[in-house]
Amino acid sequence: MSKPVIGLGGVLEKAPPTSAFPSFRRLFTNEGYLSKLQKAGALPILLPMVPPTDLELLVSLCDGILLPGGPDVDPSLYNQERHELCGPSDMDVDRYQIQLFRMARKLNKPILGICRGTQLINVAQGGTLFQDCRLQSEKSITHPDYERWDSVSHQVEIAPDSKLYELFKTTTLGVNSLHHQSVAKPGEHCIVTARSADDSIEAIELSSGAWCIGVQWHPEAMGSEMDCLFEAFIKQALSQGKSRFPRTP
Repeated sequence: MSKPVIGLGGVLEKAPPTSAFPSFRRLFTNEGYLSKLQKAGALPILLPMVPPTDLELLVSLCDGILLPGGPDVDPSLYNQERHELCGPSDMDVDRYQIQLFRMARKLNKPILGICRGTQLINVAQGGTLFQDCRLQSEKSITHPDYERWDSVSHQVEIAPDSKLYELFKTTTLGVNSLHHQSVAKPGEHCIVTARSADDSIEAIELSSGAWCIGVQWHPEAMGSEMDCLFEAFIKQALSQGKSRFPRTP
């Protein structure tokens, strides 16, 4: 049996003061994504930022793309002025990951978006974001809830005709909440498949092209109840027929 290669779009951060290379930014992702992907049978790789001319080659090496959490997407990319509640952005990373998403769509690669990744998918499809959840609703749900980063913070209602329902077999799911932004206007072909009690959009899927799901919570930080999402993603990646690495028995 073979292992699908899953490319993760990493984010950049400044080197710490103790670094011997203070002017070099660091490309990173958190180990939660790697653990869940490996548990599901994938070989994850962290994708560097490459020139546009090399992007198709890079994405063609992968069987699926995961767009992870990270900093706020720059509001100019969805034609808004920056609000004081919006956090820092990295335009280099934003533009590159949007290009990564579009190339993955062009090559019919399955895509899983998590937190910022979901927002990025929506923006790439022409949608908009709430720059802070407080600009959307004054209801009682806490976004973000750092105290329960790895456990249930609130419930979401899943649309019964969605891919998420096919995976979780329920219309009510407990999730964590580490985001302070959310989808406002869904982009083209973005179907809303889950909402929280404050009406915040918690999941989307694309109605055209290859399998593409985005969730606003962080399933990689939760327990085995979230494994089915990664397993479905890996199953889709395997179906692309590009796997090259044998799975260890």
